[in-house]
Amino acid sequence: MSTTGIELVSSPFLAVEEFRKERGDITSWTSVDWEVYLNLEAIARAHGPIGSLRARTTRRTAAAGVFAYVLVLYAVTELMSAIRGPKVTRLDCHLAYVLISPARRVEDRLRYGGDLRFHQRLLQIGIRVRGEVDRLSARLDRG
Repeated sequence: MSTTGIELVSSPFLAVEEFRKERGDITSWTSVDWEVYLNLEAIARAHGPIGSLRARTTRRTAAAGVFAYVLVLYAVTELMSAIRGPKVTRLDCHLAYVLISPARRVEDRLRYGGDLRFHQRLLQIGIRVRGEVDRLSARLDRG
């Protein structure tokens, strides 16, 4: 059996099938054979079409959620500062924290996951929403 790390990543399902063909009937497998088989199946599920779809969906859902949260925080913060005046509030500090920590992690996951188009689309939406919020807060500017 030639199951190197490169073959497991490039063709994980073929590695599982090759292992089953080499070992024969499952009733004659030892505990070590079962352990190797279960590891090969876990790798195949993680790197196969279902695993990559699940990872991409999880990555995009987390990014969209954090992004929507940041946009709502930004809109509320801008509108409050337009009405009350430019005072630093707890909301400003929380927005800064979210931008530094969770938003940065989600952005890194998108970048390292190769989801650059989705990342660019989120940035374009953010620029458009920020412009609309800024126009609205300019009309309400009383401070």
